[in-house]
Amino acid sequence: MAKEVTLGEVHELLMHVAEHMATKEETATKTELAEGLAGIRAEMAEGFAAVREEMATKVEMSAGFASVRSELSEVKERLTDVETAVENLSGLTTETDDLSDRMGRVERHVGLQAL
Repeated sequence: MAKEVTLGEVHELLMHVAEHMATKEETATKTELAEGLAGIRAEMAEGFAAVREEMATKVEMSAGFASVRSELSEVKERLTDVETAVENLSGLTTETDDLSDRMGRVERHVGLQAL
């Protein structure tokens, strides 16, 4: 059997609902909601456009870095070639100095005046 609800219980329930019910000021109308959502959509569109622009810049930078890396690689190769050439020249310098000393000894031995 169902319990009968007293008038006091109904009153208590209605008071609770009234205390927690939103006021007109607290509730937004459909128009206000639509305007708010339109504003949010506009802000999001601007944000996404900025992100797209930034991503395009990153792609351009990535391509630029690839070009710089390629040039650096070429410079490294050329520097290695120059280092090898300098090492070869330092050996030639030593040989040239040795030959000059030998030539001087030969000239002195033969009695020629050294230049």
